[in-house]
Amino acid sequence: MEGESAFQSYLQGGLEIFGITADEDERAVMTGVWSVYEPGMELLRDADLDEVEPEPHPDLSRAPDR
Repeated sequence: MEGESAFQSYLQGGLEIFGITADEDERAVMTGVWSVYEPGMELLRDADLDEVEPEPHPDLSRAPDR
């Protein structure tokens, strides 16, 4: 029997908190989507952003100025 991943634990907890019922297929889709986003999330988590200045007054409704 393989151990439960951190994502599976997080998913299970979130579904329980909100009272959402998800079958095996729906959980497989959620796991697949996470597998697409996880590498980028890890890169962002590990990035050294100490030298990056915050954007003053960002307008999140439009793309940033180049």
